[in-house]
Amino acid sequence: ETLKSTSSRMLINYVNHNAIRGFRGFSADFEVTCGGDIFLTESRRIDSPNYPLEYLADRECVWRITAPENRQVALKFQSFELENHDNCAYDYVEIRDGLSSDSRLIGTYCGNVVPPNIKTNSNQMYVKFVSDGTVQKVGFSALFLQEFDECKFANHGCQHECTNTLGSYKCACFAGYELQADGRSCEDACGGIINASTPNGTLNSPSYPDVYPISKECIWEVVAPPNHSVFLNFTHFDMEGNKYQYTECDYDYLLVYSKLRDNRLKKIDIFCGQDLPPLLKSDDNIMRLEFFSDKNIQRTGFSAKIQVDLNECSINNGGCQHNCINTLGSYDCSCRNGYTLHQNRHNCTETKCKFEITSPKGTIYSPNYPNDYPRNTYCFWRFRTVLGHRVRLTFHDFELENHQECFYDYVALYDGKSENSSTLGTYCGGHQPYSVVASTNEMFMVLWTDATLQGKGFRATYSTECGGYLRATNDTQVFYSHPRYGSRPYNRRMYCNWRIEADSESSVQIKFLHFEIENSEHCEYDSVEIREEIYDEKLRRNSNHGRFCGHRKPPTITSYTDSLLIRFQTDESTSLRGFDVAFKAVEPPDDDLIDDLDAVTPFPGYMRSVYYSSDTD
Repeated sequence: ETLKSTSSRMLINYVNHNAIRGFRGFSADFEVTCGGDIFLTESRRIDSPNYPLEYLADRECVWRITAPENRQVALKFQSFELENHDNCAYDYVEIRDGLSSDSRLIGTYCGNVVPPNIKTNSNQMYVKFVSDGTVQKVGFSALFLQEFDECKFANHGCQHECTNTLGSYKCACFAGYELQADGRSCEDACGGIINASTPNGTLNSPSYPDVYPISKECIWEVVAPPNHSVFLNFTHFDMEGNKYQYTECDYDYLLVYSKLRDNRLKKIDIFCGQDLPPLLKSDDNIMRLEFFSDKNIQRTGFSAKIQVDLNECSINNGGCQHNCINTLGSYDCSCRNGYTLHQNRHNCTETKCKFEITSPKGTIYSPNYPNDYPRNTYCFWRFRTVLGHRVRLTFHDFELENHQECFYDYVALYDGKSENSSTLGTYCGGHQPYSVVASTNEMFMVLWTDATLQGKGFRATYSTECGGYLRATNDTQVFYSHPRYGSRPYNRRMYCNWRIEADSESSVQIKFLHFEIENSEHCEYDSVEIREEIYDEKLRRNSNHGRFCGHRKPPTITSYTDSLLIRFQTDESTSLRGFDVAFKAVEPPDDDLIDDLDAVTPFPGYMRSVYYSSDTD
């Protein structure tokens, strides 16, 4: 007979009174199994089999959790790493609201993204873990908690709105009010509801044109009549922080949303710094603006004109076959990927496709993905990121007509801005290509298909990474230590190489505009090292212009040859602001300096090359 415990423990008592002899005793095999029935009286933890080591293959574990009446079951994952698949077809965790496999499905999860906190509507939860026979990962660890909705009770104390959270709740205020120090009361504040019944109006930050106050939070909702859009045209903008296309604002900011008909918020963008935002428009008839200032630097804020315009797209899609885009005073039609706008400016015809991509990261698809791509198609994608950083392309799904030489349907990648650049690779068939990195900040990709077989195409993500090749010209150019320079510290464990080259008749000159990295006596933690290779009649040798760290800017350095190598390394501890470097091509230095190239004078956290400009401001 097989015995199974109802919890994680089993006690076996063996009793022998020596009264009866001649029996052999017993022998039993035991096995630790996963799953079980749990009644929640306090928080409980469950782990995948063998956690934190890799879970076992071909396993199925089912936990059935019951909380007391009038309570709910909450699940909070503390770590999560399973074999990934778009549809979680291999290894997965399945969660249902109830005790059986027929209960309402809450979600199915796989990969290495930690699932959100999960809560049932009932007092029961069904959790199933499945692994197949191939790839194994670390698995998961999760906590079960009793939960109930405090906001359902009249004594929650929130003056305006109550939002339930896992294990607690929080209060919020209507637009035009702000939460007080007690966390429950609301009082009049900046912001509010603006009924934009007239075509024009003005919206200003608090105290404009004087500096805005510290620790301020304001929410405005600009409401236009139905079938109209709200346009916001900024005439002044000055807030703490730096806004780059690849990072959020970390200090003071203005966050702008479109409020949709179902009251969902669709983010338009977030703004800080001193650049004027572009003309903004709402998708529907309500625009929501959230202003926030921290306890530090104050600026003059913003001023913007509010304009209300009829949204022609809200009526019969503006007559557009595919997409209708509302503009101030008019509208435009556009087409989906793989189609071109007809001369009548409303209809779409299938044709060649082209994409110019400047965002730092995102996802691209072949036309009609995940269905079969069209025949006789030529598409190209031109990727361009910030100077000093390279484009990386990673395929996550790939299925094209197969051929040994890729003569028919194929994807080709080029290390530059066009098909005239050097080739990074040509791919076809069903084998997923390896991740590809360009040597500069540009990459060009082509999709060719013929008139015969088709596949579902591809899905790929693009991103950026530091380092690469830079071409110095007579014009001054600037690159940064890391993409979030000016907004966040550089990352830990970075290793970046920038090779800057000029033409053979010139030298490279670099000047650090700002410099702030972790300091140490010999720059053994975080450092910037500047080198070049020297060739003479007898030998080739490396020249080290110095290793730098700390807060003092390195000197302006001019190479003896036509190239310089800048290497930036960081360790696992302190992260600071980083640096930005200006570079250009200049006349070479005097020939007699070549004999003294390796003579440098060290300072704490600072080294100086023998030929450098005294201008270090």
